[in-house]
Amino acid sequence: MKEGSVPITGSLRASPAGTPPPRARATATRPLLFVVMAVCCGATVANVYLAQPLLDLFARDLGVPAASAGIVVTCAQFGYAAGISLLVPLGDVRRRRPLLAVLLAATVAALLLAAAAPGLSALAATAALVGAVTVIPQVLVPLAAELAPPARRAAVVANVQIGVMTGMIGSRVVGGVVGQALGWRAAYLLAAGLTALAGLATVCLLPREAARTGRIGYGRLLASLPGLLRDHPALRQSCLLHGALFGAFNATWTTLVLALTHAPYHFSSAQAGLFGLLGLAGAAAAPGAGRVIDRHGPSPIMAAAAVLMLGSAGAYALGRTWLPVMIAAIVLVNVAVQWSQTANQARVLTHLPQARSRANTVYMVAVFLSGAVCAALAAACYGAYGWPGVCALQALLAGAALLVLPAIRRHDRRHRPQPA
Repeated sequence: MKEGSVPITGSLRASPAGTPPPRARATATRPLLFVVMAVCCGATVANVYLAQPLLDLFARDLGVPAASAGIVVTCAQFGYAAGISLLVPLGDVRRRRPLLAVLLAATVAALLLAAAAPGLSALAATAALVGAVTVIPQVLVPLAAELAPPARRAAVVANVQIGVMTGMIGSRVVGGVVGQALGWRAAYLLAAGLTALAGLATVCLLPREAARTGRIGYGRLLASLPGLLRDHPALRQSCLLHGALFGAFNATWTTLVLALTHAPYHFSSAQAGLFGLLGLAGAAAAPGAGRVIDRHGPSPIMAAAAVLMLGSAGAYALGRTWLPVMIAAIVLVNVAVQWSQTANQARVLTHLPQARSRANTVYMVAVFLSGAVCAALAAACYGAYGWPGVCALQALLAGAALLVLPAIRRHDRRHRPQPA
């Protein structure tokens, strides 16, 4: 069966066969709703990364070694991966307003528990819980794609993604400032308040959905995930291409602090951390990419992202001794990874309209795993070959992404998705 046909092979639907998935009423452009959704994405995804700038404060307040405090970050990341795998697929078979309301209430409760944690073990456990239930952005992005007019779908996804990128970066800055001034518990209390406000506004603005017909067991829902990857080339290709580019981004991004805090720069950790603000360039570049994708398809932006990633690897290598080139490389790599994310996610959500939440689950888990593996490879490369070895790894991964592009172009010429 062709991918663009209905029903979609390997997917489970809560609606009768041959009918489109239930959609919310009044799915007009709703610019205010999409802005609020972006804000909610930023406020909630920040919770996953909130612990990163607070590790030293955890160690001092709880009386543990700084190295031991890192378990909080690890638990939050593993919790997030588990939540994406186990909770996000529910968006295909449950009404999103009640689902989001439950996730938001659970997130606020988990953040309050983290703020009251009496010791490191309790804090690590609550951080895992925070990560697991803070999957709201991965529910909202497919929903935004569904509510958007087909001619503006990629632009809307890009605008919502601005919130995700801003939240990831902003959490490190705001969390560090608030933690330093008022303590790490205050940072978690602030996160709970922001999550509650942004979440309440989003749930109130979301249109009501018709009741979903049919009942699908949770086990069958999760069991359908491997089938999506097997049966849909568009999903496999986008996982491969963005997995390679996100892995390339993660390789240099996770070891960048080592290059900046050693010769010839010798920046402090705080100074090196400020370079992370350059990542906002990726968020700024996302809307333009979304408009291009809506007009010309995702392939041109994917190609540009891969070429930028390859070029930034060379700039990173030169930047080892030349700070302006290092800054340019940081900007380029963030633009490249954001362009790739926008193009590939919009492509996946367009090609699998009746399984958007599950397709997004498979896509994000694949990308997350690629980033984790490449971060480990980068650490090994840095230990063996230094910063040039990490730059070579980024270039190799960018080259691998370029090899996937011809298959994507051929597939998208043959399978033009129908508006949904």
